[in-house]
Amino acid sequence: MSKVFKSAFIAELIAGECNEKDVYVDNFSSLLSANKTSICFYNDTKYKQDLMHSSAALVILKKIDSHLFDGPKIFVSDPYLAFGKVSSLFQKKNRTNKIHDSVVVSEKVNLGDSIGIEPYVFIDSNVNIGEGTFVGSNSHIGSNVVIGRNVIIHSNVYIGNDVKIGDNCEILAGAKIGTDGFGYARDKNKKWLKIPQTGSVIIGDNVDIGANTTIDRGAIDNTIIHNGVKIDNLVQIGHNCIIGENSIIAGCAGIAGSTIIGKNCMIGGAAMIKGHIKIADDTIISGGTGIGKNIETPGKRYTNVFPYNLEHKDWLRIANNLKKMGKK
Repeated sequence: MSKVFKSAFIAELIAGECNEKDVYVDNFSSLLSANKTSICFYNDTKYKQDLMHSSAALVILKKIDSHLFDGPKIFVSDPYLAFGKVSSLFQKKNRTNKIHDSVVVSEKVNLGDSIGIEPYVFIDSNVNIGEGTFVGSNSHIGSNVVIGRNVIIHSNVYIGNDVKIGDNCEILAGAKIGTDGFGYARDKNKKWLKIPQTGSVIIGDNVDIGANTTIDRGAIDNTIIHNGVKIDNLVQIGHNCIIGENSIIAGCAGIAGSTIIGKNCMIGGAAMIKGHIKIADDTIISGGTGIGKNIETPGKRYTNVFPYNLEHKDWLRIANNLKKMGKK
């Protein structure tokens, strides 16, 4: 059965101003696909025509855009933020609160109340898992791991030994936390000697980690992900990195070992960050950008992406001109 919410309740939830308080909605939808029981949001002039022709029962938007829609509305200063809060009301949560018979639990494991664990999960010794936490099928939890309350661990997640995870985190399918860092030393015969990785990973509260992301354990000290950090899919975070509070990292970014990222930073998709450097608080790094030295001044944006969508012949011409400039 669908969940139904009243417009007055939603307006209060998002601190908005509602022009009709007795409208009922049961789904969150895009403007174009909305029906007579849908709630939508509008935040971009690209979708102006979609809004004007929408069949939505209720729309969240800025008051300045009120004239674009004749139906019931909720006015807010940031419709996208409001969308994030309201859409969670309609999210389906098909998670168990039982422990499946196939789960393997080792010695000295402490499981809190209301825990759900799906089939074929392995939990090693000396593990503590807080109340309300869910672990998806085929996941592996190493020894001496501490997992907080109300954590959601999706299927096929690997959590290595000694990892600590705070409260209210979500780890998506296939993520690997606490794998060995990429540490090697070269001898006089040019052969590589693997350096033991004896640290672990410490993750704070309210951290999200995307699917197939890897966070390496520290070589000596720990890799640390502070409270409120949000990490997208397919991100690589090397050993001994420190990611500051409330920073966000988009997909396919790579952060080499021993890099320190400040608070409230925004790192775009496919950005590449060299190891052993520091990045100041509130830094924005555009997608595809390479960072090779310290960023010491907070609040600046960095972009060094070559122009997109060049034909090969144009790229060759520009590259050749750059070579000539370098020889002058």
